[in-house]
Amino acid sequence: MKDWKYIAYLVVLGVLLAALLLTKNKQYDWTVTFSHEDKNPYGAYALNELLPTLHHKPVKNSYKTLYELQDSLSPHQNLVIISSMFGPGKEDTEALLKYVSNGGTALIAANYLYGSFADTLGLEVSDVLFNKIGNAFNQNDTASLHFVSAVMDSAREYRYKSGNIHNYISRADSVPATTLAKNNHYQPVAIKTSWGNGTLLINCTPMVFTNIHLLDSDNHKFAEGLLSYLPERETIWTEYYHLGRFESATPLRYVLITEPLRWAYFLTIISILLFMIFEAKRKQRIIPVIKPLTNTSLEFVGTIGNLYYQNGDHKNIAEKKIQFFYEHVRTHQGISLQHLNENGVQFLIRKSGVPEKTVRALVNRIQSIRTKESITAGELTDLNLQIENFHNKK
Repeated sequence: MKDWKYIAYLVVLGVLLAALLLTKNKQYDWTVTFSHEDKNPYGAYALNELLPTLHHKPVKNSYKTLYELQDSLSPHQNLVIISSMFGPGKEDTEALLKYVSNGGTALIAANYLYGSFADTLGLEVSDVLFNKIGNAFNQNDTASLHFVSAVMDSAREYRYKSGNIHNYISRADSVPATTLAKNNHYQPVAIKTSWGNGTLLINCTPMVFTNIHLLDSDNHKFAEGLLSYLPERETIWTEYYHLGRFESATPLRYVLITEPLRWAYFLTIISILLFMIFEAKRKQRIIPVIKPLTNTSLEFVGTIGNLYYQNGDHKNIAEKKIQFFYEHVRTHQGISLQHLNENGVQFLIRKSGVPEKTVRALVNRIQSIRTKESITAGELTDLNLQIENFHNKK
């Protein structure tokens, strides 16, 4: 197979890339995604595994807005939203409050609350790092959270990096609210409020639901405590408010979100492209050499001439050459030499432009040959040379 070397190059490239991927150190992405598929520190894969075990009810993940979910969202389902910021528009806020008012329960966990939702409920979130002058420069590396509800263990403290749980709910004055948990400054970080026939759970420390904190010590019990306020029923978790319309309709979605499959897919595409580049050279079959058709007329003339020459009939060949010469002069000069005389010679000299010496020598040779019965090969050669001198005007 003539392309074996290209295939060998691609195989070696694939082996080297696979070896590199297997031997390199694991690199973590510290981007805060809150994605249920993300196993990096600030993803929420662990939470997605934890949720179904709390009430033994399924969890459905979505990337739709609250407005898009309002027709399919039932009051007999829980709603979970975890995001860095939560500021839905008027239509989304109305859809959320209508769902809660009909008997639904929603858990909203976000560092910051703003927009129509925060205005309607009179909510405001502040940063504990800047609630006092100079406080941002005097914080410990570790902060703690604890429950204040009588049904929870209020004596246990759950410790986190202070940079991840530095927000608190500084105002909630539009509706009656019950504080569920506080930070180590005794500022509320989780509250529960009723709206119509349903319940809103508001939390301003969404980082407690990420992988790195759920898997650290007993911190998963704090997340479990907040999630325990959700009734035992199916839960809808929409990630639109942090990731946007992240869901892809392509069948390759599972391949692209799974690292080994993603690398295999890209490696295959690159290999195909390299193969196409190597094969892009134009290939063409060998073009056979076709000999041009021979001029049989010339061959015939040559054959006849050789026949006369081999038979020693030099006079006959000379006569034919003289006749060809006369025909050439008649055709190109318009002069008939059949009755050659002095006037005809003079006319031929003037019209042909050939030197007089050459013309007279040729005429004398022709007249000499025609008076003889036979001639020698030397005389035939001289005649041929003089005719060529005439044509070359020498």
